Formats: sequence, C-alpha cells, structure tokens
Amino acid sequence: MQKVLRMKRVMVALVCFALIGCQADSAETVASPKPVRLFEVQEQEPLQTRQFVGRVNALTTVDLAFQVGGELVELPIQQGSVVPAGELIAALDPTDYQRQLEQAKVQYDQARRELERGRPLREKGFLTPSALDTLESNFELARVARDRAQRNLDYTRLHAPFDALISRRLIERFSSVQAGMSLVRVQDVTELRVQINVPEQLMMQAQRGQGHEIYASFSQLPDLRLPLTYREHATEADPVTQTYAVTFALPRPEEASILPGMTLTVTVLPDLPVQTQTTWWIPFSALDTRQADAFQVWIYDAASAQVMPRQVEVGRLLADQVEILQGLSLGEQIVSSGISHLHPGQPVRPFSGF
Repeated sequence: MQKVLRMKRVMVALVCFALIGCQADSAETVASPKPVRLFEVQEQEPLQTRQFVGRVNALTTVDLAFQVGGELVELPIQQGSVVPAGELIAALDPTDYQRQLEQAKVQYDQARRELERGRPLREKGFLTPSALDTLESNFELARVARDRAQRNLDYTRLHAPFDALISRRLIERFSSVQAGMSLVRVQDVTELRVQINVPEQLMMQAQRGQGHEIYASFSQLPDLRLPLTYREHATEADPVTQTYAVTFALPRPEEASILPGMTLTVTVLPDLPVQTQTTWWIPFSALDTRQADAFQVWIYDAASAQVMPRQVEVGRLLADQVEILQGLSLGEQIVSSGISHLHPGQPVRPFSGF
C-alpha cells in the first residue's frame, strides 16, 4: 500500500513539473519579440521610375514586287541602304512593253480618225446610227488598250514608295520574274516605332491624365537619350501577362545608326509637380489602414525595441509607394511588413533574413 502511495506522489510531482515547464515555455513564447521588417525614412525620390525592354520597329515592312513579268535588268540597291521616296529600286527590260505601247497607239490613232470621219457622215445621213456606235466603241477600246499598254510600261520600273530601308534582296539581277513575285523587302523608316508592354497600374495612371516623361536609351550608347512620342496602344490586355502593348515614335538621330530589330531600354518617369514642402515616400505595405477615419504607421524605437502607432497624412500613390505629407521625420524607422498584429508597446526585433 505504501509503495502505491509513493508512486502516486511521484506521478503528481512529474505532472506539476510538466505544467510548470509548459507555463515557462508559454511565457517565453509570449515574451519573444515579433520579427518585423523596418524601413528608414530617407531623403530619396520615390521608386516610381519604370524601365521596359523594347525593340525598334519600322513603321511598315513590305515585300515589293512588279505588277508585270520580265527580265530584271536594273537593281541599283544595296542591303542596309536607304532609298529616298521616288527613287528607282529595280527595272525590267522594257522592250516588249514599248512595242505593245506603240502598237496600241497606232490602233488608237486609227480608231480616232475613223470616228472623226464617221461623225460628219452620220450628220448627213450617209452612216447608220449602229455604224457610228461601232466606231465609237472601237475608239474607246483602242483608248483603253493604249492606257493599259502605257501602264504596263510604267510598271517595268519599281520606285520606292517611301524612304525605304533595304532589308533584304530576294532576287538577283538578270533573273526572270513573274508578276507579283517578291523582289525586295523594304522597311518604312520615315518614322521608327518602339513597342513596350505596360502593366495595368501604369495604364490607369495614364488614363487619369498622369503625365509621363518617356525616353529611350541604348546600352551601347550610354550618353544618347531619345524622347519618345506616344502613337497608339492596345485596348485588350495580354491574357497571360495582363499588360497592354503601347507604341511610341522614335526619332532618327544623326549621331547614331538606329535600325529596326535593335533592342533598347524605355524609361518612364511620372511628370510630378514641384513640391513646396518636405514629403516622404514609404512602401505602401507600411501604411496601416485598419482605422476607418485615419491612416497610421508603426514607429520603431531602437532603445526599447518596441513600436508605437502614429497617425500620418497621406498624399499620392505611385506604384508600390505612398506619399506622407505629415507625421514622419528624417531618420525615423517604421515597420514596413508585419503590421497586421501589432499593438502599442509591443516588443519587436528587426528581421534580417532567414
């Protein structure tokens, strides 16, 4: 019996020690400072600059072709050169088309003379109306044939429809070509284009009238900064990236040879008004919005390793940053992540990483 009582006392003691240990662990857990990320208020521009990778495109890219067939006898172009609008790109042997035009002119002149002789005869009654109609029809047919022969002769010479950059020569001189066969690929470089994909938020700012300074730069030419001009944008987002294609006009600089296909960096800077007072930009994640009538941030005191809330006046929102008009001072540290469960005077420790 005594042995059983001793065993019970031992078990009770073990249970007590276990409870005391649990309470100690619980107390230690409660007292453990909460890890938080900190942000120091500094004199800096907001992280509002956006950069995108773009590619230079021509205004249009087309394959030029003759509308008639023949032997290619002139091809005074070189790949990579720019042919001014109206200049000759290629020419066919015009001999056959010149003969066709001469024959059409003879037939036209003959039909015209017959019609000129037939009209007085019809007025005098020596020619029937149907015979005069035939002469007029023959004249019109001869005129159409003459114009078609002249047009075909003109088609033997191919001119640049715009300031054309010769991208690729698809056929060589003295080759026989058919009507519609691609001869040369050209790009319209009267204006270069740059296309980038813009996220939804930046598109919303643009729709609200937020001005932007936009320029292009090249890694190979660090001192070259070219302003871009808006041309158009897609109104349907990419189903995968949820971005919108925006196209800009790129000027052709004299100091550099910018060609379609080159890559560049497009920098977008919001055109912000000049501020008359000191403002601070903090991460949006540092703004506590749980109060319905005010915004606040959590100030970290390094001496006590505790945090206290402070109301702030909020200004603009750009990207993932928010402007603080009043309530902060230079050098103060605020909690930028992990504010959802903070309370005044709570011990915290700066999170430095895993």
